[in-house]
Amino acid sequence: MTPKRVGGILLLLLFLALVSTAVRAATATTEQEPNNTPAQANPLVYYAPMEGTINPAGDVDFFKVRGLGEMWGIVAFLDTGDSTSSQQGVLTAYAPDGVTELQHNRAVPGRKGLIAWQYFRSNEDHFLRVSEAGDDQTISRYTLHYYPLAIGHRGDEKAEQEPNDTLATATTSALVNRGVISSASDRDCYAVYGEEGKRFLYVLNADPEGDGGADFKLTLFRPDGSIWHRADRAGAGGHEYIDEVILPADGVYTYCVEAKSGAGPGATYLAGPIVNSRNYYPSFQAAIHWDNARPGAFARVGEDMRYTVTFTHTSPLKIPEEFRLRIYYNPDCQSIVDVPHPDGQYSNAFEWRYDGIDPNMTVSKSFVLRAEKPCVDDVRLNLGIDYYITGWGYGSNYIIGEGSYLPLVMK
Repeated sequence: MTPKRVGGILLLLLFLALVSTAVRAATATTEQEPNNTPAQANPLVYYAPMEGTINPAGDVDFFKVRGLGEMWGIVAFLDTGDSTSSQQGVLTAYAPDGVTELQHNRAVPGRKGLIAWQYFRSNEDHFLRVSEAGDDQTISRYTLHYYPLAIGHRGDEKAEQEPNDTLATATTSALVNRGVISSASDRDCYAVYGEEGKRFLYVLNADPEGDGGADFKLTLFRPDGSIWHRADRAGAGGHEYIDEVILPADGVYTYCVEAKSGAGPGATYLAGPIVNSRNYYPSFQAAIHWDNARPGAFARVGEDMRYTVTFTHTSPLKIPEEFRLRIYYNPDCQSIVDVPHPDGQYSNAFEWRYDGIDPNMTVSKSFVLRAEKPCVDDVRLNLGIDYYITGWGYGSNYIIGEGSYLPLVMK
């Protein structure tokens, strides 16, 4: 089977990266009435807060979350803390029909309403609704934040790895981890490697099955093991979060989940971090280099083209599950001369596979292709990291021609 050149998840990641760069500095927008129905819903802007009011009593505000691909998801917050009237708000997520409720959560004084790790398997638009809890008072001001994320449905959830009840045995955090607090003495810890200045937000869905849920608490630890933040606001079945924090230094930060009550086989949860308004991924460096390229990235037909690919994992955390270095080339333009011991070979690609990524791991591979006929294309390195259900791509462009090629020189 020939692997696809770039998968849907990779395209979504690239899209989100461009979007986040372009709009991260966006200022708050204000709701535009009427928006009382899904058909009138205001579109939400990525990473830009939406401000609004619930007025008169009984008013509801709908907002459109635009579809982003085959598999994606959101985290969203409703903050009513600045309201001078009621601060009892409700945030509800709806399916594309605007009627089927997917998840809801309540905002009260001192706690934001939270839609946590809501998955969508559809490119269709979905909806968020803001209302007052009793539909009998106004909310003089609210702020709605949402984060579109490259998460799919269940496949992106990674199970906790026991034992993980101490900081030293913490499970490496995936995009989202699914766990269970099986007893009152159980604790599940997850480790993330963060760099100075990055903004981390920690989110826990206390009731992924919608069956009531336990009463959880969430604790964040500094690299030295001291407690930095605690979240214990919501009660049974209520989601927990640690508000965005800016990391003061590089290091391994650990968040732990415990149950105040309701522990047992049914005390399941989803938990994970959001970094700089996007998914959490490991820290690494990667490159592909054409070692014997002529000026202008040119090669003659018949010449060998030598390449080196490198990958350096700059995190001290072990990443579990399979890791792949996959090279794509155009077989109409190039042929294989020497590829040392590949673990997989296809009509247009070959790859090396590893059982996870070790702390501070460095990999370097060299291979040789031959220029077969005039072409303009690239050789591409794709990283596949199954634990994060994703990949990254890096290209090395080339021109293959007859005779010689001299790049233009501007005088």
